[in-house]
Amino acid sequence: EGDADEEGDSGGCRHPHFEARRVILEAAKTLQALAGRVGSSFDRAVALIESVPPGGRVVLTGVGKSGHVARKVAASMSSTGTCAFFIHATEALHGDLGSVRAGDVCIAISYSGETQETLAAMRGFQKLSGGCIAITSNPRSSLGRECDVCLELGSITELDHNRLAPTASTAAAMALGDALTVVISKRRGFTRGDFDLFHPGGQLGLQNKMALRAERELEEQLLATGDKMAEEKL
Repeated sequence: EGDADEEGDSGGCRHPHFEARRVILEAAKTLQALAGRVGSSFDRAVALIESVPPGGRVVLTGVGKSGHVARKVAASMSSTGTCAFFIHATEALHGDLGSVRAGDVCIAISYSGETQETLAAMRGFQKLSGGCIAITSNPRSSLGRECDVCLELGSITELDHNRLAPTASTAAAMALGDALTVVISKRRGFTRGDFDLFHPGGQLGLQNKMALRAERELEEQLLATGDKMAEEKL
């Protein structure tokens, strides 16, 4: 596909796909930098989540775009073997803290680490739950300092032309939440069969059922082959 001059009259970008490529490449660089930043604090976060007693949950909170990220991470955890749910930080302060149990672990997401609603909700969680994990850009922020574990996103430049809209920062927070989800699920030995129990519907559920059926058929074939070999030996 031929690419002409990028500059034009439409906001300085004649061909939108040039700008789309820039956005995606910059997002990829953000995630690559984040991967290099992951270290022992991630191990402590995993240990804290794994310390949740039977019947305990992981509670995710935030507001704005961080709240949307928190809601998605809670959904992913729930479908992969970690009981989790989302509480909007503002609603937490208006009665939803009553959903929190002793032993629950909270994950609070705020890029600045100074979002007042999230800070207030986190402080409420600390009085009721078994510990709090911060996902924030600055470990020296109020959220980073007051939580038991801080997962640092680092300083991130947003992807829009004004460098304001939460884009790269939300991608990084989502990636870190997904990393927690996947690592914990793997450590717990979560299987395709378990996934079928939690996520039986949709195209994804159908694909998983087909994979499970193929695995069972292969096992049956191997057992049949083994029986024949045993008969020959006899």
